[in-house]
Amino acid sequence: METTTVMVVDLVGSTRAIASVPQMRMDELMAEAVLPIRRVVEETGGEIIKFTGDGYMTAFRSATRALHAAAQIADLFIAGPRLPIGEWLEGCRVAIHTCDTTRFEDDLLGEGVVVPARMEKYVPTNAVYVTSTVRDAAKSAEFDFEPVSELVLGGIPRPVQVHRLVTERYRGIERGTFLTVTDLVGLNALAARVSLTALNERLRDWVSIHREALGATRGRLRSVAGDNVLSTHGSADEAVSFLLTLDHLARARRISGDDGQPPFTFSAVIAHGDLFVPDFGLAGPLVSSTCRTLQVLEPGTKIITDGVFQGLTSERDVFGPELAPAPGGLKDGYRLLIYPGSSLADGDGEPLAAG
Repeated sequence: METTTVMVVDLVGSTRAIASVPQMRMDELMAEAVLPIRRVVEETGGEIIKFTGDGYMTAFRSATRALHAAAQIADLFIAGPRLPIGEWLEGCRVAIHTCDTTRFEDDLLGEGVVVPARMEKYVPTNAVYVTSTVRDAAKSAEFDFEPVSELVLGGIPRPVQVHRLVTERYRGIERGTFLTVTDLVGLNALAARVSLTALNERLRDWVSIHREALGATRGRLRSVAGDNVLSTHGSADEAVSFLLTLDHLARARRISGDDGQPPFTFSAVIAHGDLFVPDFGLAGPLVSSTCRTLQVLEPGTKIITDGVFQGLTSERDVFGPELAPAPGGLKDGYRLLIYPGSSLADGDGEPLAAG
């Protein structure tokens, strides 16, 4: 038996959302909804115990880590109620309890495991409720709590004292983020000669290879706006690994494609800074300057800012020397992604920008 902080995350409105989409999109919807939860739990040192049908039961050795994870998860759903595939979820409910548990095979057993599962039904959408055992175990200087009430839960002999974690202090800004924005070349020309159905399939394929690349590099798909896809990573190495993986997938698609569609050719910019995360997506100077830079690049050019380059511990050899100033809105110097024999930079090493 060991003391564990158990966190239950429930997706609000997932049943209704699933019922409203075609069968072929159900898996896609759930994958988009639960992937951020899994990543936050793993990045904060937690463990996924099981999928509960519309969420997860997770376990932490530290109450403090569980609270940090809960605050981030609630913030993700508040900031992005629309999933990257375009569907809406109402949000999530999070319940946390610190208790003694027994490990049996791949599950947790004990009276305390029942508490957060039953308490979750009382949690408002996008709120985090914790028991007094969590509040007492966590570092008091890092968190604020508001008392809720005592809850009488079925099967639990004593009322449970419940508090709400004040999560507003975590909301609105993501600092030190590595942002990647890609632009699919030739989409407007393609739209002029194919049906809307074919165009939609093309875009879905484009987003699909982003998901595949992000799945291999622990990144997050944040927004899809026409032929632009915005994603984020926690380190320069992960961001560049994503770019290289995406480029590999696009090249493989060009070689093996036999459906008559043109190859995936894209431009990309990776920059580093702070993001503003309002309710409708990503915003702020980093987003706007990165998008402006992307617009003036020669189609197919891929660059990273020198700040991103300085944060790399590997893959430095695939970039050229620093060029300054960066085109468009970015103020940092930048470096071109270069392959042997490629035409991503001209012979003089000057930046390729659209005229």
